[in-house]
Amino acid sequence: MKKTFEQKLNSPFYKYSKRIFELIALNIIFCVVSLLSLFVLFFPSLVSLHKIIYNYISDNDDNVYKTFFMEIKNQWSFSWRLEILCISIMLIVGTLFYFDIYYIKHVAYNWIGWFALVFLVSISIVFLSIYFNLMLFNDYYKDDTFFVMIKKAAVITLRKKLLTFLNLVIFISFVIVLYLIPFLIPFVSFTFFIYILQAINKKTFTTIAREECERSLLPENLFLPVVKEDEEK
Repeated sequence: MKKTFEQKLNSPFYKYSKRIFELIALNIIFCVVSLLSLFVLFFPSLVSLHKIIYNYISDNDDNVYKTFFMEIKNQWSFSWRLEILCISIMLIVGTLFYFDIYYIKHVAYNWIGWFALVFLVSISIVFLSIYFNLMLFNDYYKDDTFFVMIKKAAVITLRKKLLTFLNLVIFISFVIVLYLIPFLIPFVSFTFFIYILQAINKKTFTTIAREECERSLLPENLFLPVVKEDEEK
């Protein structure tokens, strides 16, 4: 019996083919928006991609292109803080990397330079781990201020070491593949990495979000003010 048109639209093949196409299209849009804004909208767009793919994981994929731009607006309060913080860290750490490598190559090839290099790599891994958990935590729970969310992301990083390590392995794998095949960057870089990240971390962060909601309803917390980023002046 031939499938009806509605049955074809509801089939898993159509659903995931459509999703793959949208992920590729969103990756292209993300790259174009980031380049045209001179990377001012790089992190706000990443926050938006996280929200869209969170909706995918929750089986809600309504008008993803509209959602991309709406989420940049809706989460601007969180995004501009993230932008300033991440750009500042990248500039500082990048400058230290440059001077350390310059020291090793042109000044002295000794243990001081290599110790500093190992220290900078370790710091970068810690920042990257907290960043991944912060972005995921933001998708599941929003009743905290920006800096409280960073603290909680740091705690998640310490407590979920195996999952954090897996996130880093996936990230490094993507970096290696895209370094070897750079023409894939506009098509399957950010969106597919975030999709895998969301899928792997869904169960853990669903549990964390439920625990946070339960904690917020404890008697000692009921009369404490809840400050959301969007309500700050």
